[in-house]
Amino acid sequence: MADMVATRTTSEILGESVARELLQDIFSDLHPGFLDESRTISSIFTQQSAGDFLKQLMDLETLLSVADSYDQTVQKLQAQINQAESMRDQLLEELFRQIRPIERSYRQIQLFFENSKVMDGKVRKPVELFVLNADARAMKDVFSMNVAAIENFTRKRNDNFNFRDDICNLVVSGHIPQTVREKFEDIANQWGMLLLTDVDDEKSFKNLERNFLPGGKYEFMKRPEDRAAADVVCSGYLQARAAHWFEKTVDNGDDLWVPPSLVFAGAVARADDGQGIAQGPVGSRFGQISGVDKVRFEPLIGEMEHISMERQLVPIIRDADNHLCFFGCRTQAEDPNGVLKFFTSYRILRYLERCCRHYLLQVAGQVLTRDFMDSSIEAPLKRLLDEQVEQGTILGYDLFVDKDSNKRMQGICDISLNVMPTGPAETFVLKIDTPEFSKGEQKS
Repeated sequence: MADMVATRTTSEILGESVARELLQDIFSDLHPGFLDESRTISSIFTQQSAGDFLKQLMDLETLLSVADSYDQTVQKLQAQINQAESMRDQLLEELFRQIRPIERSYRQIQLFFENSKVMDGKVRKPVELFVLNADARAMKDVFSMNVAAIENFTRKRNDNFNFRDDICNLVVSGHIPQTVREKFEDIANQWGMLLLTDVDDEKSFKNLERNFLPGGKYEFMKRPEDRAAADVVCSGYLQARAAHWFEKTVDNGDDLWVPPSLVFAGAVARADDGQGIAQGPVGSRFGQISGVDKVRFEPLIGEMEHISMERQLVPIIRDADNHLCFFGCRTQAEDPNGVLKFFTSYRILRYLERCCRHYLLQVAGQVLTRDFMDSSIEAPLKRLLDEQVEQGTILGYDLFVDKDSNKRMQGICDISLNVMPTGPAETFVLKIDTPEFSKGEQKS
């Protein structure tokens, strides 16, 4: 008898039962091997798996009774299903609670590369991204090991003789304390980098504005200091994905929101490759964001002007074509009559500084004759600056190389360079008037 059962197929077991279709569904739910009615039971189960399967059936046997009515059977089965689903949801919720910080980081990296692509069909060298595996929220003061690690890494990259190693942008994702922000500004300003950071995850424009009042988180963010010119702060967190149905208590059931600074860094790389460093990744044309469809709050035109020009943040707006775009070119430097309030101007100046520095390192140690200074110092620097004028990076420059014999005798080459970087179109003054009509002569 045992041998006969072991060799029977699902079709043979079901036979000509009137409930064949219902039993087929039940069998298929119990084990996927029952889907193929031509398979024998012995080909579906091993000795161990058959024992485990029988234990599951015995559990079901203890749940159901021959004396149960149809409604009672359905209620018992539904109760077991609800219990299993509840256990599954609790497990998934706890799992996603633990992995959400990692998921947030990986989604930011994905969005960085998605927004760094230039969609013009040309093949370009991929953007380099170095990731420090650390929690930015753990940086409570300037003595954090994360700060020390970043400072040491950037110093080794930007203070060597290979200009290809230079780090141009430093991204510290999320909100950081003011003391830590100022420390990163010092690092970025020292090594000619652009610091990209974020405000906190503010749910509305009003909440953002309130934190600039005395006692708020951003009271001292904008300052009349040179180092603040290296700091660009983004506002408006982006929705990486909607919340799953089981994430009821994870972040109070909220969607997964990510800081926009790393996405902005990708857009900076995209604008550099496609247009050059003079063009910032802002506006409806160059500031479009890929990979996300929702921002925490969408400022109106008046609110956008206040955020970008008064608070000097980089907000995210939705344009007329329903695209999310970065808007605003300002840094945290309070420089109303200068150019350091624009991060594009800051980047141009630091780029020229790096170019001149690395070139002068190549000619260091040679004899400072007047002819050498003319042909190997002044002429190459002029060629470099003329190229930037042709490309539209700068409007003009004034270069002076001091060839005083006393300085040359001491090994000093004194160079003075004044540069006019190209500024972004931020303020438009439009005057609309009507012509004055001459009064006709009155007839007597």
